[in-house]
Amino acid sequence: MYCHHCVREHDADAVYCSRCGRLLEPERNLQHGTEDKAAALEEWDTAKDQASTALETSQTPLKQTGRGNLLIGLIPVIVLVGIAAVLLSYYLYETRLNNRVLDWQNAARQEALAGKYEEAFRQLNKAADARPDFKPVQADLKVVEEALSLDRTLTEIQQRLDDQDLGEASIQLEQVKSKLRGREEPIFGRVRDQVEEMSTKVTVLQVSSEYESMTGIDDLAGEYNQVKGLSGDEALALRQKIEAKIADISYDEADAMRKKKNFSAAITAAQKGLIYAPDNDKLAKLYDRIVVEKKNFEDAEQQRIEQAMQKAAEEDLINQTAAVKVKHIDAQLDLFGDFNVKGELLNAATRPIYSVVIEYTVHDSEGKVITTGKVDATPSYIEAGETFSFSFVVHHVQDENATVAIDHMTWYLD
Repeated sequence: MYCHHCVREHDADAVYCSRCGRLLEPERNLQHGTEDKAAALEEWDTAKDQASTALETSQTPLKQTGRGNLLIGLIPVIVLVGIAAVLLSYYLYETRLNNRVLDWQNAARQEALAGKYEEAFRQLNKAADARPDFKPVQADLKVVEEALSLDRTLTEIQQRLDDQDLGEASIQLEQVKSKLRGREEPIFGRVRDQVEEMSTKVTVLQVSSEYESMTGIDDLAGEYNQVKGLSGDEALALRQKIEAKIADISYDEADAMRKKKNFSAAITAAQKGLIYAPDNDKLAKLYDRIVVEKKNFEDAEQQRIEQAMQKAAEEDLINQTAAVKVKHIDAQLDLFGDFNVKGELLNAATRPIYSVVIEYTVHDSEGKVITTGKVDATPSYIEAGETFSFSFVVHHVQDENATVAIDHMTWYLD
């Protein structure tokens, strides 16, 4: 059987449609045949009468019972809808809170990278209060706390530097450096920059208080090397002052050596200063002057050496060939026919001589040889420039016009 309103199939004995509640009309579901049609009409009439009676006696109670059932059936739906709404609201709230926590965390990271540790700490505290168990926030908060602590310590160090308390500032600065070792997080970038700047300042202040009393180039060179690699205007200005002082000391030392003709030492002193002050014009000009004077001096010295060598050669020639000069010879014939000869000699050498032997010849008035001989000069040892003598006697000459001639002389140089 089918409902002619909603076309739903029902059992053959059904009276009402289970879907729309309308009475089923059997004539629309009859099969072919008169008997079946008559039986169906009879059942329809009976059912119709029963339904009419039932509707008349219980119309109102049925309507009330249907509304009550409807309300009762809606209660679970309402409860489910309410629970779903609550859950949805809670979910949306939690989602928004999570997003806010992430926003605070990201903002804190940006502030920390910019060196604004106080603001980063404040943002992370809000995130930590909202999500105490969120480990990434707790980890970031710990790192920011460390950076903030170091930043506050650096503020104290800066105050000590302003007060010229270098000792305590240096100690605290080394402590900060120790804590920074091994910390590679970008958040510590600003702290590292500050540490570098303060280290430079400490070094500059220490060197500034020491170098002015130094008078040696080596000591000043040690101070110079401390600030050589430092950056910044203060370090540059201090380095230039030390360079100038080294150049002045080097100039004075080099010039003093130059005046003493100690050109090698002068060049060394000037070069030492130019190592640290290569652009010092005054020192560079002195160096060039020393080099020129050294060359001139060496050239002159070489000339003097050559002259001395020439002179020495000449002297040696004299010493070897003409060390003894005859100043004069006196020869007389006495009453007994003896020919008495005396001579005075001069040591013309540049060195002492000794064992001088004179070889002589005596001639008669006709130039014939009367006799020859040798005689030793006295004294045996003669200093350079001293005079000495010799004498001998030739017997039985008998010629008043006899003469004596020095044939050869020998000596030894000391």
